[in-house]
Amino acid sequence: MKIDLSKPPPQVKTLEEAQALIEVLWSMFREQSRQIEEQARRIDALEEQLRGNSRNSSRPPSTDQGKVKRRGRDDASSRKAGGQPGHEGRARELLPVEEVTHVQHCHPPTRCGCGGVVSTSRLGWRHQVIDLPEIKPVITEYRLYAGQCEACGRQHEAVLPAGVSPRLTGPRLLAAIGTLSGGYRLSKRQVQGLLADVFGIDLSVGAISQSEAVLAAALAPVAQEAHAHVRQAPVVHADETGHKEKGDGHWMWVAIAGMVSVFMARASRSAEVARELLGDCFAGILVSDRYAAYGWIAPQRRQVCWAHLLRDFTKMAERSGMAGQIGAELVAHTQRMFAYWHRVRDGTLNHDAFACHMLFLQARIEQALRRGSGCGEARTARSCARILKTRHALWTFVHTCDVEPTNNLAERTLRSYVIWRKICFGTQSRRGSLYMERMMTVVGSCKLQGRNVLDFVTQTVRAHYGCAATPSLVTVPAG
Repeated sequence: MKIDLSKPPPQVKTLEEAQALIEVLWSMFREQSRQIEEQARRIDALEEQLRGNSRNSSRPPSTDQGKVKRRGRDDASSRKAGGQPGHEGRARELLPVEEVTHVQHCHPPTRCGCGGVVSTSRLGWRHQVIDLPEIKPVITEYRLYAGQCEACGRQHEAVLPAGVSPRLTGPRLLAAIGTLSGGYRLSKRQVQGLLADVFGIDLSVGAISQSEAVLAAALAPVAQEAHAHVRQAPVVHADETGHKEKGDGHWMWVAIAGMVSVFMARASRSAEVARELLGDCFAGILVSDRYAAYGWIAPQRRQVCWAHLLRDFTKMAERSGMAGQIGAELVAHTQRMFAYWHRVRDGTLNHDAFACHMLFLQARIEQALRRGSGCGEARTARSCARILKTRHALWTFVHTCDVEPTNNLAERTLRSYVIWRKICFGTQSRRGSLYMERMMTVVGSCKLQGRNVLDFVTQTVRAHYGCAATPSLVTVPAG
């Protein structure tokens, strides 16, 4: 029996017809209930996507729509712009006299309006103005002569002095090109424009590209030493982000050990690349997200990023029912954990006392995760079950000193490259990717160490030309 809902209800005359009608109606009811449940799940998933922001997902803050209140921050509308009450003011101090280039003495008028003589007996105050001189490039012309032996007729030609670049660009200009592109994230055309406007140097985009090839070769020993150091480090932070090479999707990896960062551009995001980054014999502790490419490392030697976990818990807390309650509980426990950890970082709580506090929190968090894995809400159950699979990697920072609970160090270091990628849209060749990974290795490490990128790259180029010692990112000079 089929029922056309646009027509009046069918008339039944026998018991068999009534039973058949009930079966048809029951079948239609079950199908409609299934469709309603499916549509409700789809609507819920779409609404969750709309609620996605930098607090409950891996999206960057720049993609947030409207106002997203940050954790631990007051509402911006409740505060006036500028310094807040109680903020200690800071004023620029005068530079020491030995750094002053010129001194100009300014005296008051010799006569007062009343006709008296004005005597200058004291210094009223000092005012300093910092300006830039007109910058002109230093151009050295090498004139190479040729001669002939008067005895045998053999021809002799002069060669460039040791350390002189065979190209148009000298060591410091090469280093400036690298610093502008890698450190200040300028495109080749922007570098070209700045060199012309500020320094009066006219270079083609092709010459700048060739300069990057020379820099890549000069930075090779520095990057190799840094990579070897990271592979042997006791604690390493690692992360990866998208990279473009000739428009194809590639990946830029980063690994940080102490104050040394290493970048590596590859076409894959696989476990094989992770092994290449960290080394097959990596024996340290890895701080990272839960990405499966790092799964070959034993969980006991990993620390999962709690900043990522907090975003997952926040997403759970925004759901309804039992799933939302469990998510809210996990958020509260995680925020309490971070409050304890901030005291450890500030030196107001020693690590042993912190470990004692964490015994209770660890038990409560794992208990909530187990409840979440069986709560009946599919997305929350899957997330909790996956986190529980890595439970041995959740608490490494509690029992091991010098291990952070988050991977913020790697994300901050990687952010500089992400900004460059958005400005320059990636590289156009393998050579360009090689240059960027080596230049970013130097820039990231120098920033962590507080070293001058331009000076470091200049010395590296001079060493490449044979007139200086190769500097090291691993050995930081004193002072």
